[in-house]
Amino acid sequence: MKAINLSRPVWLFLATVLCLMSVLSRPVSAQNPQLKQIFTQLAATPMVRAQFEQQKKLASLNKTFVSKGTVLFSKSQGVIWNIQSPVQANLIVTPYKLVQKTQRTYSQIEIDKSPYGSVATMFLQLMSGNETALAKNFNIVSASYSPAQWNVALTPKSSLFKKLFVRVDAQGQRYVDRIVLSEQANNTTTIRFSQQTTQPQTLMAEENALFQLAK
Repeated sequence: MKAINLSRPVWLFLATVLCLMSVLSRPVSAQNPQLKQIFTQLAATPMVRAQFEQQKKLASLNKTFVSKGTVLFSKSQGVIWNIQSPVQANLIVTPYKLVQKTQRTYSQIEIDKSPYGSVATMFLQLMSGNETALAKNFNIVSASYSPAQWNVALTPKSSLFKKLFVRVDAQGQRYVDRIVLSEQANNTTTIRFSQQTTQPQTLMAEENALFQLAK
């Protein structure tokens, strides 16, 4: 079995997206009533499937790189990213491992042996209900809520997340619809989620098999 050696861009993608989805999926004891309403609404769904598109703009190269696929977010199991373009691969994250699987290859890394393992541990703790992680790692710049639209702006507090990005803006309705990450060197990453659904409410056989790989 080959050990996976993830590059920093891959970890950045995983860390930022999964962190924000996890942060925005749990209720918190927040003094901001608008933020509390957002968390309460999003916490009502233990499993969400969606399409995603990521656009990463590199200011130094004046280029935009696009990735597309589907994502399964399960509070009890973890996250499965099914990347369909520009390459085809599955990325599975559980409390113990990160697995990358393609048609021809399979590789894994234990969370605690990765240089970004504390990031993975943090958002997986959030999925399991660690309500103190938000205040520990983020400052709340603003939050607004209405049944038709909500918005949250965050800045990183922890030194690790400050190395990854400088500001996070998230918008949605019933679910998270868009996340904009303002990164170092004027780079930006925009992730849009669409066709969100809570059905089926249990894991399909293929999804369960992928999670078993990362136990």
